[in-house]
Amino acid sequence: MQLVILAAGHGTRYGGLKQLAPVGPHDEAIMDYTAAAAESCGFDGIVLVVRDEIREQMEHHVAARWPASLPVAVVCQPPVPGTAQAVASAGPALHGPFGVVNADDVYGAAALQAVHDHFTRPTADGTLDDAHVLVAYQLVRTVLTDAGVKRGILESGEDGLLVRIVEHTVSLLEDGQFVAVPLVTHESDAEPEPRIVPGSVRVSMNLWGFHHRILGHLEAALASFDPGPEHRELLLPQVIGELVASGADFVRLVGTEVRCIGITHHEDIAIVRSELATITGDFAPPREIRGA
Repeated sequence: MQLVILAAGHGTRYGGLKQLAPVGPHDEAIMDYTAAAAESCGFDGIVLVVRDEIREQMEHHVAARWPASLPVAVVCQPPVPGTAQAVASAGPALHGPFGVVNADDVYGAAALQAVHDHFTRPTADGTLDDAHVLVAYQLVRTVLTDAGVKRGILESGEDGLLVRIVEHTVSLLEDGQFVAVPLVTHESDAEPEPRIVPGSVRVSMNLWGFHHRILGHLEAALASFDPGPEHRELLLPQVIGELVASGADFVRLVGTEVRCIGITHHEDIAIVRSELATITGDFAPPREIRGA
């Protein structure tokens, strides 16, 4: 299995290249932790998706800090925005089932291990699960401040399969609950109504595991997508949501109680640094430097 790390973002809300923001005790970036955890979980290599204008900078960082034993392929996302395009861009470098993560979120080794095991450990009947997989986090364990963040709120059936995923902007309230507003995806959509949700609601942090067939679905979705004059993005959860709603494919949810910490706003840096300095185990810093 390979792990795709999405690192082509512009960091608009953060105000810079947050993929390389120094947050570890030795100025490690978040994706340095992810690369080290991926190797420890049994992933065979990394596919790093970047923009052309930052490719040289990212390659230099990888060469200096990532485990020397971990194969890394760097691919460029064309100037078409959106996470669906980002994952599709990795296609030529992928050879089988693969995981997908954001470059600016620390997921923890246990969550990455759950994705790896989904594709490598037989089920009770001795077969491998043919569904894709998505790790579901508790909303309260994914938010650092009261600033608004984007989260995909999840619904599942009794069989554990994903039924619906809707992207929301969520903000923490003083009483510990959250206000969630669905994102508008079409011009004809009515003004979205905010709703109150508890911190226990399950959300996506973009930690996926896919069978190779998902690439065909992504190519078809991108071919039919009209970004319009607003240059809208085609988001990965949007494509997956339509697939599961139509029954064209299936995604199994795997719940986790661990925390997912990451960077959305610049003020998140100090909080992430503090947590990484004190948390061990799943969040242990990279143990090997490439080329050392």
